[in-house]
Amino acid sequence: MFAQRNNSSSVRFIVAGALTSIFALTFLLFGREHSDVALKYIIKTPSHCEPQPHFPSLLHTPLRNESWEFIVERDGNNHGLSEEQCRTAFPKLFVEIDKSASLRTENKVTFKDLDSRNVEDGMVRGIIDRGELYIVDFAAMPVTATRAHATLNSLHRALMAFPDRHMLPSIEFIFTTEDFDNEPTGLAPIWAYSKRDSDDSVWLMPDFGYWAWPEVQIGPYHEVRRRIAAIDDGETDAQGALVPGLRFQDKKKQLVWRGSLATNPPVRGKLLKSSLGRSWASVRVIDWDDENDLRYNLLPIEDHCRYMFLAHTEGRSFSGRGKYLLNCRSVVISHPLEWREAHHAALVSSGLDANYVEVDRDFADLPHKIDYLIDHPEVAERIANNAVRTFRDRYLTPAAESCYWRHLVRQYASVCDFEPVLFSTDRDGKKHPRGVPFEMWLLRR
Repeated sequence: MFAQRNNSSSVRFIVAGALTSIFALTFLLFGREHSDVALKYIIKTPSHCEPQPHFPSLLHTPLRNESWEFIVERDGNNHGLSEEQCRTAFPKLFVEIDKSASLRTENKVTFKDLDSRNVEDGMVRGIIDRGELYIVDFAAMPVTATRAHATLNSLHRALMAFPDRHMLPSIEFIFTTEDFDNEPTGLAPIWAYSKRDSDDSVWLMPDFGYWAWPEVQIGPYHEVRRRIAAIDDGETDAQGALVPGLRFQDKKKQLVWRGSLATNPPVRGKLLKSSLGRSWASVRVIDWDDENDLRYNLLPIEDHCRYMFLAHTEGRSFSGRGKYLLNCRSVVISHPLEWREAHHAALVSSGLDANYVEVDRDFADLPHKIDYLIDHPEVAERIANNAVRTFRDRYLTPAAESCYWRHLVRQYASVCDFEPVLFSTDRDGKKHPRGVPFEMWLLRR
């Protein structure tokens, strides 16, 4: 009996020694990489990579044996839909995120990849830890400062509205408030408002306008949607009387566009040339630096919806007005789009389900297509109604935006081989906070 115990003790010592050696070797290898810097992340182990258990609130997610469908009047402003509800309501919304994730399945995002990108003008570096947002670095740029605040507020709202946010994966990320990533850096991932097919390192995020866009006098997104819906569907006035909306066939039978040529002269100049002298055209250039010009030519975004046809053109990259136009019960007319946005997978340009009209990039066929739509009002109205069903009442709702943010967090995390730490630890054991809680950061601005 004594010999048997002795053998068991020996085995335990051998196992303990082996484990100690493994931990020591791991420390040496890991410590060598971080010998001169504070520990900023941990490598995911296989257990970190496995799907985490999900315990949804019964009030938050419908039971499996209950049917649920997205109803815009009830759910359109609900920022806290469950993951299952998001996928049910918006099956086309996550195409670009899933595409970006698939490109990194075999080549995970490393901390070194992320750290290789400097946080320059207009960029923000942040951490999401157990559903809480922290700001690590912010390079303010006067022109886009409000964009950074708007984007961070939207992301924070999407996190706070989600009852199970503590179950979201922890990530570290960098985003740019520029119109696009103008200096691609190898494998360094970055979140941006728009991308081209060749921009493999860019992950699409919702643009700043989902919060507000003060520079062009566009207020909170939910308020803009209310004003647009009032034009198309009517509203109740202060005395409680119903003010009817504007029937599609009663809208101005013109193509409307207001904007600057400077951001994309080749494309926007062709729009002006193609519409010059046409009775169906209300196309004007705006000088944003001229107060008199703004007074006479600026058109409130909701008043675009009083026109039957809405021209959409790209600017330096995407054009922020696109999502507002698609909220209207009007026909959006656009050239082929080079720059992708989060909702573009839901665009349909042909067939009975068409929700916009595509013309040549030089707008050469614009007159012909406008004439056809004016001569076939039933076709134009069907396209406008499809746009409302697809975008205003589904893919461009506030609920869809928050669903998109959380899916971005999950998919980005799925291809990262590391998890960030909130407190970096020096070799002498001292800890330093790596990020500022968003609520505190916002109050310091």
